[in-house]
Amino acid sequence: MGSRLEAKNPVLAEILRSDRVRDSSGAEIPLDANNISALYADALYQTILKYAPATVLEIGMAFGISSLAILTALEEIGGDGKLISIDPEQAGEKWRGIGIANVATCGFAGRHVLVEKPDYLALPELLNSGLRVELAYVDGRHTFDYVFLDFFYIDKVLVPGGIVGFNDAGWRAVHKVLKFVTRHRKYAEIEVGLKRTYDARSPLRSQARRVLGAPTQDRYFRKLADWEPAWNFFAEF
Repeated sequence: MGSRLEAKNPVLAEILRSDRVRDSSGAEIPLDANNISALYADALYQTILKYAPATVLEIGMAFGISSLAILTALEEIGGDGKLISIDPEQAGEKWRGIGIANVATCGFAGRHVLVEKPDYLALPELLNSGLRVELAYVDGRHTFDYVFLDFFYIDKVLVPGGIVGFNDAGWRAVHKVLKFVTRHRKYAEIEVGLKRTYDARSPLRSQARRVLGAPTQDRYFRKLADWEPAWNFFAEF
């Protein structure tokens, strides 16, 4: 039996069932690891339903799996909820505009804004525009510098009480950023119905992740307050 998300969005359900998307020519393209799993898409959808954000920001769009999960929930909630996606490569050879086409096919174009710029250009512009968001999802480049930059600016636009989620949280670079999140800012982890997992390429690596407290499932954090530490503050992370 499919999830509630799949029942609400037949287009997404078919993508997840077939593990394929189609480009504008009708050619089938397999999903890859750059697109979130059905399990994580459903958790994202349920989180949107629970917290009913007015504005959602996502870093990375790919074939639009996370985008469709978010937009399906916003449509179900009703009102004027919108999603802003940052993806400089959406129209390029890798994604071929498939993500934005899937959004249009589902009838969600009116709720969606695509910013086709690198995060390091797009995020300062959004901050300068006065943007405030209630929920953000980070699934862009997975090196420490990019994930850290994404969080740094998200923290600036996220309202107190807002939620930020991270994909591939078990990656060493992402995990390092999450340690910064909890030690240098006022955030608390929240549960979104995902079982903690420590899967890795070998039993030894899995055990190391367990010891280090670096679970691999998507992880979500609530912003407790707008807060800046003293100018010379530092805590190990």
